[in-house]
Order: sequence, then C-alpha cells, then structure tokens
Amino acid sequence: MVSVALLAQQIVNGLLFGGQLALIAVGLTLIWGVARVLNFGHGAMFMVGGFVGFFTLGATGSLVAAVIAAGIVVFALGYVTEVVLIRPLRDREEFGIPSMVVTLGLAFFLENAFIVWIGTQRQSFPRFTDVIWNVAGITLSAQRVLIFVISLVALGLLFVVISRTELGLAIRAVSQDHDTALLMGVRPNRVYAITFGISAALAGLAGVLLAPLFAVYPSVGWYPFLLSFVVVMVGGLGSVRGTLLAAMGLAVVRSISIIWVSSQMAMVILFAIMIVVLVAYPDGIGGYLE
Repeated sequence: MVSVALLAQQIVNGLLFGGQLALIAVGLTLIWGVARVLNFGHGAMFMVGGFVGFFTLGATGSLVAAVIAAGIVVFALGYVTEVVLIRPLRDREEFGIPSMVVTLGLAFFLENAFIVWIGTQRQSFPRFTDVIWNVAGITLSAQRVLIFVISLVALGLLFVVISRTELGLAIRAVSQDHDTALLMGVRPNRVYAITFGISAALAGLAGVLLAPLFAVYPSVGWYPFLLSFVVVMVGGLGSVRGTLLAAMGLAVVRSISIIWVSSQMAMVILFAIMIVVLVAYPDGIGGYLE
C-alpha cells in the first residue's frame, strides 16, 4: 500500500522535473514549428551544453559563467548547424527526411568527437547547493527547485521575445507563412538560423542545469532527447502550449510510475501513452486544444 505522503512526494518531484523537461522539449518543438526540422541532434546540444558548463566552471569557478557560456556556445552551434547543414537542403523537393538524417548524423559526430577527445568516463558536476527543505512532510531539494525556477525564467523570457519583440513577430510570421513573410520584408533564412540557435541554446542551458543530476559524458543527451521526443509527440509538434502541458503531465506520470516499476519500465509506459495519444489525436493534444 502506497502512503499518501510518498504519492505527494513523487507528484512534487514530477512537477519539478516537468519544468526541467519542458526546457528541453520546448526547444525541440520550437524549431519544428518555425523551420519544420525535427532535430535529432537536440540531445547532442544538451551534451555540449553540459561540457561547456563543466569546462567553464573549471576555468572560472563560477556557476553563473558556466550557465551563460553554455547558452552562448550552443546558440552559436545551433546557428552554424542551420546555416551549414540544414539550409542547403531547403531547395530540395524532399526536405523532411534528409534534415532528420543530417541532424542524426550530427548527433553521432558530436558524441564520437567527444569520445575521441575526452573518453567515455563520466565527469561529475558540483551541486549548486546541498540545502534540503521539509515542507509539510515533503522533502524539497533546493537544487531541484533552483533548476525549476531558472527553467521557468528561461521559458518566460522566450515567450516575451516571441510575443513582444520584432524578432518574435518575424518568427511567428515565418512559422505561419514563409512566402508572405518574405514579401513583407522578413528574411526567413535569418529567422530560421536564429530560431535554430535559440532552440539549441535551450537544450544547452538544460544540459548545464541538469549536469549535477545526470553527470556529463558523451552519450548523456540521448535519454533527455527521448523524453523530450515523447513530450513533443504527445503535446503536438509545433505546439508550445501542448508541449508544456505534456511535459508536466508525463513527468508526473513517470515519477509516480517509479514507485512500482523501474525507470526503464516507466519509459515504456510513456511510449505507450504516446502511441495511444497519437492514435486518438494524430496532431497531439496541442492540435486538439487549438
């Protein structure tokens, strides 16, 4: 018999993890909504962010510098990826599959490049804080709460940029109608590159924030990518609102499931939910909500 206290603890843990998962998944759904690219290299961007943060922390001793450096470097990586690898494919009649293959190849390239460079060993990342709170019988790690808050702030800034700035207007215009946006003076190629950079930066930021929990090693990005992939499929590719709801809901389901089953079996449950949702709503819950 599962106690109410344990159930409440896992729900809280799930909500906290959901905020962190949303940071990765929103970046994945953003680039699909704007540029129609399903980036299979998103997990590799997560990994690069973790390593950039790790090396920056070692050089400066500053966690703030590590977070900022991860965001900037991975933004640049995403920008260059779009310009060098994705843009040449846009003139082809078939764009979707080649773009997925190219980003998958990029993921393998980055992973193996880091293996050659530093090996496969896990690099431990120092915890942000060891403070633990007990609130109404629920244990809260200050580190997880801090990561959750930073994730929400980053997502909030993203929504402000998209809804209140000229760049955001251009992003929305291109996502709705490429040709009309071009006629109105918007440069779609520039928007695609910047959006890809923002998407990658969100993954890189998540990589450094979650490094104390996942550690840092070349293949660390695959599990977060699979989780975020399930989230965007359930939430609806291109639907930010659906992705946020799916991230929180699936994170809670995963957390509660771990009470009874292994983490591997919990992942199976999430994939089963994805299949059921896609059968009922091929566009995900985001398409249903809209």
